[in-house]
Amino acid sequence: MTSIDYYEVLEIERSANNNEIKRSYKRLAFEYHPDRNPGDTEAEDKFKEINEAYQILSDPDKRARYDSFGHISSEGMFSDQDFGGGFNDIFGNLFEEVFNAGSRARPQRGRDLKYSLEITFDEAIEGTEKELKIPKHIFCPDCEGSGAAPGGEEVCMDCSGRGEIRYTQGFLAIKRACPACGGTGKRITKRCSNCRGEKLIRKEHNVKVKIPAGINNESRLRIRGEGEIGFYGGPEGDLYIEIYVEEHPLFKREAENLYCQVPISFVKAALGAEIEIPTPKGKSSIKIPPGTQSGQTFRLKGKGAPRLDGRGIGDLYIETNVEIPVKLNKKQKQILEDFSQACKEDNDPLSKRFFDKLNQLFSKQSENNQQDKP
Repeated sequence: MTSIDYYEVLEIERSANNNEIKRSYKRLAFEYHPDRNPGDTEAEDKFKEINEAYQILSDPDKRARYDSFGHISSEGMFSDQDFGGGFNDIFGNLFEEVFNAGSRARPQRGRDLKYSLEITFDEAIEGTEKELKIPKHIFCPDCEGSGAAPGGEEVCMDCSGRGEIRYTQGFLAIKRACPACGGTGKRITKRCSNCRGEKLIRKEHNVKVKIPAGINNESRLRIRGEGEIGFYGGPEGDLYIEIYVEEHPLFKREAENLYCQVPISFVKAALGAEIEIPTPKGKSSIKIPPGTQSGQTFRLKGKGAPRLDGRGIGDLYIETNVEIPVKLNKKQKQILEDFSQACKEDNDPLSKRFFDKLNQLFSKQSENNQQDKP
């Protein structure tokens, strides 16, 4: 069992009187209170020791038993009742409540609300405005939020209308919101028929939301003061709108840039052509050079999505996908065969480079195999 000297804990002499004990306790309690030392476990443990020491030394009978028998623990001389639950009561309250700052029910901020909104790809690019119907609570208009029918209120007898209960604990004067009336100072004798005494009713509230141009999928907008109402004069909460953008059948988006695959015939790819392409603003066209390969990408500056910060517009990237015919008649086959015969090696540079590397690889392997033979 670890020995604790309560006089050392409170930093007082053994001859200290009650006033000296109280002064030292108040000074140390302020210094080590958890609300002044958030996240400091050592300060929290010290605060517990200080309160434990005060519970013993501030009581003449307990102090006499301690002076006679030395250190006492909950396993030895003192039981939980000797501490009178006072430490738990004190430690469980907020710092300002312990030291006479807490009283009536304080203003409470309303809860935040969340709403999921789905918009089209075009609306995300261009920006739009939506009017939403948000279900939220408001104070009952019949009783103006009191919860009572006309004449259905009386002064709370528990707190005499003050809205708070006061009591002393050691040298501390504790004030708490009255649990009987919730800190209002009044009690309901007859409930409002509209809200049934709940003080609130649920109602749809219209909210206009401006969606900025260039907003992306899973973005979140915050509208201040459009959440649930606050209590006791507290402010309303906020409304958070989560944006979900529908997928576009042609475009893929990465930040402010757009990407689109456009199929072209192998004839156009070989000869070059002007091809039609989509853009967020509608149809347009670009020229592709002769010999365009499948997967080749063309960049159109300023044809993407607007940046949310208003600093310009992203780009549109068009990727060509060369399409090979799947059905050929006799005449088409003959034309292609004649074309193949007429082609020179430099017509297919990628194929030539690939097969040159392949031949070099096999030739080197063959030489190595010959050298390994006995």
